[in-house]
Amino acid sequence: MKRLAITSMMLLACSGAPDGGDGGGDDGGGGDPTVDAGDPAVDPCATPVVVPTTGRALDLMPAERLAELAARMPCVPPGALRDTLESPRTLWYDKHSLTPGYQDSFGDNVVTPIGMRPNTIDPELINLAVPGGHEQIFIELGLFHFPFGNPIGAQEPIHTVNFWRLPDDGGVPVPVVYWQRDPNSYTHRVEWMFPAGTAFGELIFVERGGLLHPVEIRTRTRTLDGWTVDAYRPFPRAADLADAIEQRRAGPASPALDALVAHLRDGGTPVPYTLKATHFASAFPQRASGIDRLPALAGADADVIHTLLRTTPFRSARGVYWKDAGPNKAWAAGASGPGNIVPAGYNAAAVEVSEASCDGCHRDAGRPFKTWYDNILAYGELWGNDETFTWHPFTLSRFVDGNGRVQNFNHDNREIRPDMKAAGLIVKYNPAQHSPAVYQRIVREWTDFRY
Repeated sequence: MKRLAITSMMLLACSGAPDGGDGGGDDGGGGDPTVDAGDPAVDPCATPVVVPTTGRALDLMPAERLAELAARMPCVPPGALRDTLESPRTLWYDKHSLTPGYQDSFGDNVVTPIGMRPNTIDPELINLAVPGGHEQIFIELGLFHFPFGNPIGAQEPIHTVNFWRLPDDGGVPVPVVYWQRDPNSYTHRVEWMFPAGTAFGELIFVERGGLLHPVEIRTRTRTLDGWTVDAYRPFPRAADLADAIEQRRAGPASPALDALVAHLRDGGTPVPYTLKATHFASAFPQRASGIDRLPALAGADADVIHTLLRTTPFRSARGVYWKDAGPNKAWAAGASGPGNIVPAGYNAAAVEVSEASCDGCHRDAGRPFKTWYDNILAYGELWGNDETFTWHPFTLSRFVDGNGRVQNFNHDNREIRPDMKAAGLIVKYNPAQHSPAVYQRIVREWTDFRY
């Protein structure tokens, strides 16, 4: 196999906490000088990001929906991230075009059903088998409890769109591989593994006044033995936003923006903040930090912020503090209300952009629910696999209808998508053919569980 071009980026659906340490970045955190604004003589926003809406081997998302989101793309400087956004080999999807779901691998497929279940599963189907089980797993229909649902804590309408790109070998995609694991008569799970170089991403938009405004791009890239992560923001540090407001706003003086700039520069020391889970507690150790909640803005003041979100280059926030003055350091901005650079309720102040931080939750993709809840002895596994939550290879119509209801519940409804197979995006795993230099399982203590 030819040497693979491994793109150094993609999705950080990052909600996890570090396993330990002081939460410092790769260089100890603080005023990390590695936030590169690029060549000041070149305007990276002069040429908008152009996301192709046609010409792909497979369309997961309707072209009209992709076009709507493509029209609201943020400014991204030239480089690997922009190349991926603009590539026709990059596939785009959201929860409507790739319905999230989880596997129930316990059963014999005769008396006890097995298969794929949408996250929008009817509560009664869980509660009949495990009284109160739905309330333990889901905060509402279709949404897992934190940290596996609404990991950014947004209290405003947000829209997310995911992108996925496989590495290629001479113009041919290097595929995902899958297999079925049947260690006994009551465990039947479909597993899959991404090749090194697979890139995933998540674009987060906040909706205000009927318009979508980009606020963050989260990325994950598969390495041979794990994932690298990043998050791209227009203002990784408070001073970046202060500079942008002062340099680019026009019109009459605004007391609200003047106060915001003063808050960003010298005032507004982060206050103590604790982020913790109420469910799946062992997946998310309590995390203490500071938080800097920016004030709500409205009218022309909010318009200034929204314009900046669309016209400011998104840069890496990896290992960078939003504010590191005082005892309560914050990794990202917060917001007390709408109109600012992040959604109200945004909780990433406590979350460093790093592998240790994100692995705390992503490591559990596909883990049996019974490891968190003793009463749920055999009722499926957390959504996702190979440490990625949003993606799966199953034919939607076999397990869910257009209203989110389960299909074919009483027999195994898992079918690998024929269109993914035909496009060469997924193949059955053959260790003799699939090189360990490209494919390597990430093994956790629970990985080869059996019921």
